[in-house]
Amino acid sequence: MPLVISVAQRKGGVGKTTLAVLLAAELDRRTGVVGLVDADSQASACHWAEPGNLTFPVYQLDPETRPVAEWAKLMRQIPHQIIVVDSAPNDRVLGAVLAVANIVLMPCTPSGLDIEATARTIDIVREVRAARRTALRAMIVPNRVDQRTLEGQQLIEELDTLDEEIGPMIGSRSAYVRAVALGQSVADFAGGTPADLEIKMLADLVMSWCGIAPRQRATV
Repeated sequence: MPLVISVAQRKGGVGKTTLAVLLAAELDRRTGVVGLVDADSQASACHWAEPGNLTFPVYQLDPETRPVAEWAKLMRQIPHQIIVVDSAPNDRVLGAVLAVANIVLMPCTPSGLDIEATARTIDIVREVRAARRTALRAMIVPNRVDQRTLEGQQLIEELDTLDEEIGPMIGSRSAYVRAVALGQSVADFAGGTPADLEIKMLADLVMSWCGIAPRQRATV
């Protein structure tokens, strides 16, 4: 069975697609075994991939257009050892992607509405955990954070009250916007910048959680 990493939230506009694509790109750079599933009818990840600059395939597979059991069966047929899923912000899709996930990453921006949505998403995560025999690990990812603002400084304190693990902070950076426009990862055009290092830190943590070994480089 593949390792499934779902990027999910009940609320739109929190940066799910950006995190999903950039995390998939970094994991694929290290392992070469990643595929991404766009489970959102808006198909934003598919649009990102259209220029052909990503190193991994993106599949459009929307749980809203077919029975969930059929969707889960199709997920199991995707020929990659690691699958990153970009979820849509609704309960049907959220339930489907959580049902097949090993890990769920929940991006949350410094907004009261987003924090409330994250709390509701966590409630659903815990319901799914209680109903399944396999583990479901969850991580809140503080996203689009400007640490110069009061909201950015207080975000971690508020997220701590939700009693789930908190991932590395992802800043509000133009490099992430540019990555979408170019159809690339930040490592492709902004390697070594704060944006690239933030995504690398997130990938480090995910690989540590899952025991993923990097691809061995050929020696001369």
